[in-house]
Amino acid sequence: MRSAPAVLRTALAATLLGALTAGCSTGDGTDGGGTGTGPGGSTAGAAKPGRYSALPEPCGSVSESTLRRVLPDAAPEAYRGTPAVTYDTGRRGGCSWQGTDAETGSTLQLSVDFERVISYDPEVSDDDRAALDFTARAVAAGLPDPDAPQDDTADGSADDAADDSADDAAAGEQDGAPADGREPDAADAPGRTDSEGEPVPRTVSGIGSEAYLDDRLSSTATGARREVTLAFRSANVIATVHYTRISPGSDTPPASTPLQDGAQRVGRHLAGGFDD
Repeated sequence: MRSAPAVLRTALAATLLGALTAGCSTGDGTDGGGTGTGPGGSTAGAAKPGRYSALPEPCGSVSESTLRRVLPDAAPEAYRGTPAVTYDTGRRGGCSWQGTDAETGSTLQLSVDFERVISYDPEVSDDDRAALDFTARAVAAGLPDPDAPQDDTADGSADDAADDSADDAAAGEQDGAPADGREPDAADAPGRTDSEGEPVPRTVSGIGSEAYLDDRLSSTATGARREVTLAFRSANVIATVHYTRISPGSDTPPASTPLQDGAQRVGRHLAGGFDD
């Protein structure tokens, strides 16, 4: 019969042998047993936070001089504005103003809305998330989807289009127009209309990082209503301007151009504050 010390030595040797075997099989952890954190244990960096960490005070965002241009006959107290109800002024804010056109009796309304976009995806920055959200809004308003697949060109039509483009370019050069046949501001020039003669949504240059304008005419129980929406993005903030005229008891719809001009005036004013 083996003595107790002999049994103890045998057990100890077996333990040491098992430890050595485990160490050899583990190696340096590079045989598929890593954590995926990359060389040196580093992890992929989170996306950058947005440029803006706060929003402007909505009712103070439009100067009184600008308000007097778009609401010329409003009562003095109306220029103070009415703040929108919001539960997080760091993420969302808005304000509205209203006046009456003394000449026509029409109601004029102006509102601004600010949204600071935050991305909860660590791989998508706040600015990129805001750009995606802005594109979705533009598409919902009726602008073309930049990510939509293009229709296949029929056989031979590509060559015909190229020939037509060359002819147009030659004609444009003879007329003194740009060779591409477009005016410098054609992308955002007003004048394009739908089948009913109403303006179609369009992009607008020179306001924020990107902007679009939407002009809508509708009927109310008391008269015609036209609302022009000017939306723009500056980094991770999306701002929206609504400029509306309601003409009670009138068969003549409110004119589009003054409202578009006014909405763009306010939009440029707001965008200038973000650029500072």
